[in-house]
Amino acid sequence: MATYENKSMNRQYNPNTGEDIYTTERGIKYDLTKMRFLHAGVDTLRQLYQCNIKPGVLDDLQLHMEQSPGKPFVIGGYEFRLTKSGKRSGYQYILKNLDLGLIVLFKSFYCEADERGTHIKIEASPITIYEEGLAQLTKTFRKIGKLFGDTLEACGIAVHLAMDMKGLELPDDFEHKLATRSKRVSKVNGISDASFSAASAAFIYGRGDTYTFGNANGLQMCLYNKTLEASNEGKLNWWESIWKMTPSLDNFPECEYRDGSDGNEADTVHRLEFRIHHSVIRQFEWGNYEHHNGNLEDGEKGRDMDCIREPIDLKPHLNALWQYCLQNFRLQHSSTYVHPIWQRLTEDARFVNIDGHPDFFYKRGYQNPEKKLDGTARRNVAMWLGNFLKLSARKGMTADHVCHHLLTSGLESDIAWYFGMRLLGYEKEVWMALYEFVDDRLTEHRLNGVAAGGGSDKEAA
Repeated sequence: MATYENKSMNRQYNPNTGEDIYTTERGIKYDLTKMRFLHAGVDTLRQLYQCNIKPGVLDDLQLHMEQSPGKPFVIGGYEFRLTKSGKRSGYQYILKNLDLGLIVLFKSFYCEADERGTHIKIEASPITIYEEGLAQLTKTFRKIGKLFGDTLEACGIAVHLAMDMKGLELPDDFEHKLATRSKRVSKVNGISDASFSAASAAFIYGRGDTYTFGNANGLQMCLYNKTLEASNEGKLNWWESIWKMTPSLDNFPECEYRDGSDGNEADTVHRLEFRIHHSVIRQFEWGNYEHHNGNLEDGEKGRDMDCIREPIDLKPHLNALWQYCLQNFRLQHSSTYVHPIWQRLTEDARFVNIDGHPDFFYKRGYQNPEKKLDGTARRNVAMWLGNFLKLSARKGMTADHVCHHLLTSGLESDIAWYFGMRLLGYEKEVWMALYEFVDDRLTEHRLNGVAAGGGSDKEAA
């Protein structure tokens, strides 16, 4: 991204008609009048809790699985559909209540039942997030979490930020004009319901219906046909009710979204979605802390850490995180000009009723009290991990075996730093982050033929 400038085009916008024209100094013109924003919001939240498992809960779950498989599991007056989960999820049980719009992942694979650890992850559906709001959802998460764990401590939050728009017309070479650190390793067309992922990759599904860039364990961007996705999921009516809340610029009493009920073609809505892993949120915390305390002498009192661990903590940061993501994945017209689609997303797209944090500094930092490694050291860690994982894939090693070896290599503090985490006191969290990373990379290498001795020797981490 360093080779690209960030220059905006000359913009002529008429707020009364919505006419929106962009021109370069050489007279190249774009008309984005038909592009209209319909909804901005939080699409997904995943809440992590560190806790001790509540006495008796695990026994009740195991007994229910043995004696009443397929029947609802009742706890605290709530019914859940109970299933066992694979190790890839990091949790032993999955409890779903789609009427509440909540999914609970329970009992971490990475620590014993009698040990304190991140035993609870709760995910909320877009409908629940919209209806409850971030403040009430924080209370709901805590209430549900206390059914399963004691001494509950919010230790991380992952968030998906979404912007819905109609009239979006992407350039034919969209994926090539997107300035991003993601490596373009695959292009897959005509695949429906693709559920696999590869770190640092770019995927294109369904002949351009869906673009996905980035790492699911870090910062990821997805651009897709929301109308099609909502229709396939049976949620189009609900989303249409949300889109219809936006008044038309052409005729204020009417709504901007057209559902086709008047006999004309219904609008197609695209969604730009940024998926921010909880480890990235932690890095923002640490970067802000370093910014405000980095120049203090030993013994001086610095400011406390500004924590973003629950939905309510996210609220003042939504617009700033949105802007950060737009800069990390930036659509270019050329090496000089930002594409007007991205210019408009940067200038106009906002999460409403959000009062920003007054002095939070949005820079990702890497928390390591033992030592601070420079950029060269970070590249060395990445190259070491990449080469080791490639060789491990060729040997057919499992993710468990590889993680155990890496975390007993004597370089475990460097690995923790690489993931933006503290090692001391957070060993289980480091294991979880590393396992997810290693499992993705081993799978990716095998699918690319590296395990058979093929593939290139490019850095894999």
